Amino acid sequence: MSPITRSALTGLLLLIQTTQGLAMSKMEMREDELPVFEFTEHCAGRYQLELPADMKLIDSGYNDELILASVYPPDEVRHDTAYRGEYRVDEWRSRVEEVRNKEVVETHYVHSEPEGDLKTLVYYADRRKIPGMREKPDRSHKFETHFLKDFPPAKAAIAIQGQGALGNVSRDEADYKAIYHERLTQMQERANALEYHPWPHNKPGVCLDREFVVVNTVTPEREGYAMEFFNGKRSRFVLMAGTYQSEAELKEEKSRNTGMLSFLASSKMTVAGRKGRLFISDGKYSDTEREFRWVATDGEVNSFRHGHFEIEGSIEMKDYPEMAPMKGTDVIVGLLKGVRERPYGMLDVKK
Repeated sequence: MSPITRSALTGLLLLIQTTQGLAMSKMEMREDELPVFEFTEHCAGRYQLELPADMKLIDSGYNDELILASVYPPDEVRHDTAYRGEYRVDEWRSRVEEVRNKEVVETHYVHSEPEGDLKTLVYYADRRKIPGMREKPDRSHKFETHFLKDFPPAKAAIAIQGQGALGNVSRDEADYKAIYHERLTQMQERANALEYHPWPHNKPGVCLDREFVVVNTVTPEREGYAMEFFNGKRSRFVLMAGTYQSEAELKEEKSRNTGMLSFLASSKMTVAGRKGRLFISDGKYSDTEREFRWVATDGEVNSFRHGHFEIEGSIEMKDYPEMAPMKGTDVIVGLLKGVRERPYGMLDVKK
């Protein structure tokens, strides 16, 4: 376990004790007298962070111009998540079939690649006539693209979806099958970038969780990802990042921050080398809860290193009595100081 976040929180605690006239100064307090904080280190996107040990990942998602991938807790029965165990491939096929059966239009499989580490299933959906809607004979051809990247030695796999827009081909195109097949090849190449690397590691790219990483050898045109951690009580921590695709997007973000400044107090704070502002407010239902939002203010268009970067969440101090006499604000600042750019996390980016 890395001591970085623990040191940040311990330093804040020592400062509080000194200013309140409590116990001892920093020089007088022995290591064995420091409060014990249990933390877990996580790989999140292109960053790493440490959170209280009871905070678990409950939602993780990644998308770029070609694919989407997600990881949810094992007890959530979804088709777009990680799979484990001897029957993981069969389970994935079964869940994709359930998704197809829920379609309200006629469907049929048009492509299947069951061999190799990257499994592929594609079905065609005829959306010209959707129940309850006016029929549109010229509606585009629609292909739904599903992959499973399998890692037999680890008995683990992760589902990947092709971007929905890439499955749309104009009905005017005579060679619509060839057009889609070319797109399918590109999606498969990107899907193969999903790799299994238990944390800690020094792989470039985007971590979905402590096991799966999008290891891009070529930087995508765009990307977005988000990870949410929750302790099952009232404390959570959400990290979101991605690229701004236009000046309009960046301007909209700056406008949102300006709006928040008009009614919420904030302070400047640098997180993982990024300049930003931290907003903290009282919780809605508890006087010991603090909600927070930190957002980077140094964003640039089409930049991965200086793209959109935001962290939000809440800390309920009743969840962590061992952190007394710190306040929720102190804990929030300590956790944010523990967020760092992951070694080699930006290795594949040029900007």
